[in-house]
Amino acid sequence: MRAEKSVKIQKQAVVNAIILVIILGLFLYLGIQFSRNFSSSVSTQRTQVFTDSKYSSFRGYVFRDESVSEYSQRGIIDYLVEDGERVGVGQQYAVFYPTEHLSDEEISQKQAELNGISRSISRLRSGVTSGGFVSDLAHINEVLASSYYSYIDSVLDGDFNSADRRGEALIGALVDYSVVTGRQGVAEDIAKSLENKKKDLLAGIGAVGIPLRSQEEFYLAYETDGYEAVFNSDLIDGLTPDGLRQLTDSEPATYSDRIIGKTVHSPKWYLALPCDEAEALRYTEGKTYDITFSKNQTESVDMLLESIRIDEDGEACLIFSCYDLSFGKDLARAQDVKILMKSTTGYRIPEEALQRVDGEDGVYILIGIEVEFRRVTVTLRGNGYYIVNTYEMDREENELGDAVGNSRSEIPYLNVNDLIITSGNDLYDGKLID
Repeated sequence: MRAEKSVKIQKQAVVNAIILVIILGLFLYLGIQFSRNFSSSVSTQRTQVFTDSKYSSFRGYVFRDESVSEYSQRGIIDYLVEDGERVGVGQQYAVFYPTEHLSDEEISQKQAELNGISRSISRLRSGVTSGGFVSDLAHINEVLASSYYSYIDSVLDGDFNSADRRGEALIGALVDYSVVTGRQGVAEDIAKSLENKKKDLLAGIGAVGIPLRSQEEFYLAYETDGYEAVFNSDLIDGLTPDGLRQLTDSEPATYSDRIIGKTVHSPKWYLALPCDEAEALRYTEGKTYDITFSKNQTESVDMLLESIRIDEDGEACLIFSCYDLSFGKDLARAQDVKILMKSTTGYRIPEEALQRVDGEDGVYILIGIEVEFRRVTVTLRGNGYYIVNTYEMDREENELGDAVGNSRSEIPYLNVNDLIITSGNDLYDGKLID
């Protein structure tokens, strides 16, 4: 009996051990499945449209068709047109006041004061404003008060250069105030006051004004830089790389004290870029390029590449042209420029997020707590990231129509604002993230 009982106990122990092993195995399996399906060790980021641009950099030189305009006497000029404005044939564009009785310093001071008053009147009358919302009014009032007292201090100190700059800020604040509050009469009243101040200044010169009228059509520029004859567009046709190098070594001309300004005879202007032959051959004559200037980095201008010129010794230069004189009139003769060579737009994704699943490039995204795979088409590899096509871009490039992309038979594309998983273990479609 005891032997039989002992055998039964042993059998039961074996059965219990087997059951325990099965239970432990079941818990282990469930733990593994739970670990696989529920994990919080992921990092994510939203997809956004991004443009990756590649540029080539140069030192550029601006050529324009222009000449210096002089009068027979020293004097002060009251300009009747804006700087850079087109003047028609027979149009009065300025009034000249002879000032042989004044010193150079007096002429310079009165001319600067006159120009400042004229600019302020023009701005007040045009209503150009930097503000535009009633919510900006408190800030505008602060600027108004600060500019006013700064202007008064500069005048009392005799610092007329600072007074001119601070006067511009004061006028700007007044324009903003009048536009935002709807009190346009404020700006007009100030403009009339400045008109009277201008009349007093001109009357105080003690000379009779001589009207200046144009004999031809041109664009008037107030300032000269001494390079009007050096970087003149008349030289473009025969310009060689060596000739351009010689021009860049030129010193600016010194003009007399009878300068009225300069006349620009054509809205067409040129940009010459010296380079070597290898660089020049990267470009195509007749193609338009997007060019950014270092002195105006907030805007770029489209310029036509008219000519590529290469010397026997490998020196080269690129000649671009443009008719947008409003952009070109204020450009320095020599400055750094950037040419846009390639621009790629799409979704920017981290390099580590890209996966290849069943022969498809894509990324895992998180929707709620579930992981899903989204297809991408890589168009550019950057430094630690990829640019990938949007769905619409891919359709357009491949001309596949509505059958491809977000259809039920295909893996869906990555979309804007999808939550890309940038790091995580054992990712797969359908995984749940706690």
